[in-house]
Amino acid sequence: MQDTQNITLICPRNDEESLMILKIARAIHLKTLISGQPHGARLEKEKNLLARILETNPETTTVVVVELPGPKIEAELEAEGFRLKIIDHHRYDDVDRMQKLSSLEQFLELFKITDKRLDELDFDAKMVRAVGAIDRGFIWELKNEKLTESERKEAVRYYRALTMELGEERREREEDAAQDAWEEREERDGVIIVRSTADDISIRDALSFIVAENYPDTPPQTLIVQGKHRMYVQESKFAKDLHAKFGGFTFGRDACWGIQRDDHKLPSLDEVLAVIVK
Repeated sequence: MQDTQNITLICPRNDEESLMILKIARAIHLKTLISGQPHGARLEKEKNLLARILETNPETTTVVVVELPGPKIEAELEAEGFRLKIIDHHRYDDVDRMQKLSSLEQFLELFKITDKRLDELDFDAKMVRAVGAIDRGFIWELKNEKLTESERKEAVRYYRALTMELGEERREREEDAAQDAWEEREERDGVIIVRSTADDISIRDALSFIVAENYPDTPPQTLIVQGKHRMYVQESKFAKDLHAKFGGFTFGRDACWGIQRDDHKLPSLDEVLAVIVK
């Protein structure tokens, strides 16, 4: 898919990986419809989607959708004659999009963007690949990449610089809230439990870096309860069991689970612990 003339990319701008995808898309002159949705984005929440696709690129015959699940809307777009390419690596309530590769890695593969091409486009290929690895398996995954120790540290700085681009205030607030929650953590049956009352931001990303700093070799099971409508369990072999029992979504190659409920009806702490403590 090196010829992008008839392609429209639909992609959110809600985390470091999606931001990296958008940067590369701009560099290769790929027509792009940017979703303003936060994490938990769904294709059906995109208003006037057909009109916006054609406004973005009137020559569209192929639509590439990044991490915006929506089987019903996807079928409607196909019925309109569009060819769809789905890029994702999560397992949702209604559709399984789990993949071994991160979305960034899938994007590079789909558009045949090699390391040499990344360098030609003025990207640091190693750092771009590192962003994909971090999204695939977080900091611990960098040890499986062909990076030196100094390059791994550089990769973390590069990733965090992307966070700053998403909003300096956002990063500072998230990091402060994550640090406050970490200092009040508890451990139960080998599970680290972190609670936060913050409802208007997500501390998961910032908290994950704190956990990685404290557990550089082996990631612990971490249960995060944030506000009244978000809960996550990270680095757990029981993520798929949590998904089967409570719904939500899995990510990180099925090693992490999350759930967001607008009605505030989250499973209780004890219900989740009963699944992940064996």
